[in-house]
Amino acid sequence: MNDKIVTLKAFYNPIEAEIVKGRLEANDIQCFIADGNFIGANPLYNQAAGGIKIKVFEHDLDKCREILSEKIEVENDEKELYACPRCSSTNVFYGPAEVKKNWLFIILSFLTVTYPIFLHKTWHCKACGHKFD
Repeated sequence: MNDKIVTLKAFYNPIEAEIVKGRLEANDIQCFIADGNFIGANPLYNQAAGGIKIKVFEHDLDKCREILSEKIEVENDEKELYACPRCSSTNVFYGPAEVKKNWLFIILSFLTVTYPIFLHKTWHCKACGHKFD
């Protein structure tokens, strides 16, 4: 077979290129990523190189476009695992907790010219404002 290799799509994010490559390979389409290593080593040249390209055989081009046009539905039960214990809302997010001021650490950090960073993260409920671990 004397098929031409053509560029299916170009990406500026290497993770997106790997996801598309994985979808195509899962459907038995031979493909490879071009300029991935070059852009990985020199990310500032991303636009100059035209991005990271997915290369496929020309006879698979229509099938590739059909596969990429399909929407993927992913079941994500992770949000249901984290619900507010007060109001049972699943509209929660994981973020930094409120900083409690301890005067001893404030004075000590002022004297030693350092800033004590104690980042504690906790779950926050957007519905009722409750914070929980």
